[in-house]
Formats: sequence, structure tokens, C-alpha cells
Amino acid sequence: MLKRKLTPILSLLLISGLLATGCGQAAQPATTPPAAPPVTAVPTPAEDPAKVIKGAVETYFNAMGSTVKNSYKIAEKDLKDELDKNPDKYVVLDVRKADAYAQGHIKGAINVPYGPEIAKNLDSIRAIAKDKTLIVACYTGQTAGQTDSLLNVAGIKTLSLNSGMGGSSTAGFETRGWLGQKYPTVTEATAMPTVPAIASKSKAIDEAVQKYFYEMPKDSYKIDLPVMKEALAKEADKYYIVDVRTAVDYAKGHIKGAVNVPYGPDVAKNLDSIKEKSQGKTVVVYCYTGQTAGQTDSLLNIAGIPTKSLNYGFGMAGFSKGWSSDKSYEVVQ
Repeated sequence: MLKRKLTPILSLLLISGLLATGCGQAAQPATTPPAAPPVTAVPTPAEDPAKVIKGAVETYFNAMGSTVKNSYKIAEKDLKDELDKNPDKYVVLDVRKADAYAQGHIKGAINVPYGPEIAKNLDSIRAIAKDKTLIVACYTGQTAGQTDSLLNVAGIKTLSLNSGMGGSSTAGFETRGWLGQKYPTVTEATAMPTVPAIASKSKAIDEAVQKYFYEMPKDSYKIDLPVMKEALAKEADKYYIVDVRTAVDYAKGHIKGAVNVPYGPDVAKNLDSIKEKSQGKTVVVYCYTGQTAGQTDSLLNIAGIPTKSLNYGFGMAGFSKGWSSDKSYEVVQ
């Protein structure tokens, strides 16, 4: 009897519990985590042209040695031997005028006359020299030296031909250079290959190199011996003369007023000093025959230091040109 009375009560309680559960707090919708803030791209700092160029110039001088083989030059005989054995490893760029090139040049050499033509063809030169060594040849090695150093800082592995093409038509180089050594030449022209151009990794360096060639002055960034002699006699204070020969040779005799900064790492170390001390002046740099001075000349110019190299240099034993070959030119110790 009691059991029957409790059953309806229990059922009622159960139903009430279920109803209470159903009427409880409504389920909350799933919350979406807040979106992460957008990542702001950090812009790549714009390259400082002056800093980039100075760094490239310093690297160039710090990497060189004191002999022909490791001063961005190649001796005539060494080049002949290499072209005989491994012609595919080299590209020869003849920067003489078209008429001189037509009269005879190294087999396979491509003619790109020194000056604006080099600027115009810079990317093509880089492309044809890919995975090879570029050899630059001129008349005596001086303008090739200027070209050599600029192409190297532009990322093109380059050497200049020691003493250039030389030969009987080049005073002082009758027995020097490729022609002076009577090595073989051809008259058949080799055209610039059609290959996809390759741009430099540094826009600043490319622009500086191209500007150098596009704005080539009539004197080709060189100063002739008589002009230098007269200028020093009349207005020596307008020039800052840098002798890049060895300290030993400088001590034996040099142009009056010249400071000695030996070609190589010393030029890199003294770059700021040369710039500071030559303010308002023109730097004139000289070596033995003008070749390493040519390399120095062009790099100082793109580093913002107005510079010319002394044509034919100071001179040396067995060389009939140069400042010291004329006894009327003052030499001091």
C-alpha cells in the first residue's frame, strides 16, 4: 500500500527534476579566439651608395698582393700559355679604338672601346664573363687598369694584360705587351655574343661604374707628363700627389711633395685620409708605368675623390717613358 502511494510521488519528482534541468541556463555559444594582429613587414634598409662603394673599394685593395700574378694583372706569356691550354676559361675584352683593333688583336677578343661603350655593355660583359675570367687589353695597360678595377668591384672577375698590346706603334712599349712579344694576332672581328644580360647585385656600384665611363673626360682621367710638370711649377697647391710604388722605391726618389701609399691594402687603410687631405685639390696618383695607378685612379674617383693618373708613371729601369726618364723633371729623396 505504501509502495503504491510512493510511486506517483517519485515519478512526479523525477519529472520535476527533468523540467528544472531543461529550464536552466541556456548553453553559451562557443567563443572565437581574437585574431592575431597583422604582421608588419620590416622594410629592407635602402643601401647607402657611398658606404657600399667604399666597402667594395676597400675589399679590392685588401685582397691584392704585390706581384703581377695577384695584383689583378696577367703577364703576356702567362696569358698566351693559358689561352693555348684553356681558351674556354677566358674572355678577352679589347678596349682600344676600333681601328687599332682592326689592325690586329688577340684571337677571340671582343672590341668594346674604352669609354661610354663599356657603360652601355656592362650587363652584357658580366654575362659573357660568367664562370670565366675576363682579360682586358688596351695599348699600355693604363686604361685597361682603370677598366679592370671597376669591373672587379662590379662583380666581374677581371685581370688586365700587363703592358697591354704594346708593340712598335706604342712609344716606350716597342718590346713590351702582346705585340712587343710578337705573339700571334688576327684581324677577324669577334662580335659580342647574344646572351641574357646579368644585372649586378649592387645598383649603387653599377651606377657609379657606368657614370665613370659615361662622363669620361677628354684626358681619360690621366695627366700627361709635361702638363703635370708645368702644373706643379705654377700651382702645386692644387694637387695632392700619391706615389703607390713600394716604400723602398719611393725612398730612392719621387716627385716633390708626393706622399707614399703603397699599392695594395695601404690604399684601403688610407682612403679616408686621402679624401680628407685632398679636399679642394685633384689627386694625381702614379706608379711605375701607369698600370696599377690606373686601377687606383678609377677606384678613388668612384669613391668620391677626384683623381687622375700620371701617364706612363714614374718610370723604371728599361722603360724609356715616365717622369724619371727625363732629367729635366725634378726628383727628390
